[in-house]
Amino acid sequence: MIIIFSSSIYGQLEQPNEKKLDSLKTKLETLFMEDQLFRRLYQDAEKKFGKDSEEMEYFWKVVEEQDKRIEIEFIKILEKYGWLGSNQVGRLANGALFSIIQHSSIETKEKYAPLMKESVLRKESQPMHYARLIDRMLVNNNKPQIYGSQTTNDKNGNAIFFEIEKPEYVNKRRKEINLDGIESFAKERSIVWNITQKEK
Repeated sequence: MIIIFSSSIYGQLEQPNEKKLDSLKTKLETLFMEDQLFRRLYQDAEKKFGKDSEEMEYFWKVVEEQDKRIEIEFIKILEKYGWLGSNQVGRLANGALFSIIQHSSIETKEKYAPLMKESVLRKESQPMHYARLIDRMLVNNNKPQIYGSQTTNDKNGNAIFFEIEKPEYVNKRRKEINLDGIESFAKERSIVWNITQKEK
């Protein structure tokens, strides 16, 4: 494996009761709204003020500060309850965890990715969320992705995959996290995929 994640919080998690789960659901949905608010406005702001303007510099400074505050709340929840699955808090609140960890520090991503993976393997969280998290971390570090969730465009504007580690085994890795084969994913994005897959 390309990245080895470790976490010191296994076995120390509290099991929330129904009332607490309702509270956590509301908390996560609120954090998700805060996480997305400015990001849904940035294109309009950029159009109005200009990408490299002082106004946009301030805009992203505010977003960064908010991300740090949300990350603190996010960590408090994970340290106490672990990665809450959709069966516990619903699909939106569960998806909020993914959105927030995407905008968190690399240290937070590396520490809590194992909790997300465990939830995925229990079929309580979305496999593609985990694949995107891991693949983006790899691509951002100029390393080959392992699940084939990240695409870009070539010089002609055609969609292509970022480099995939041993692409003949990508479906084997996708299957391990309950993710469908890459063929349909490639077809949806009009990417030609003709690499024969292996199991061993």
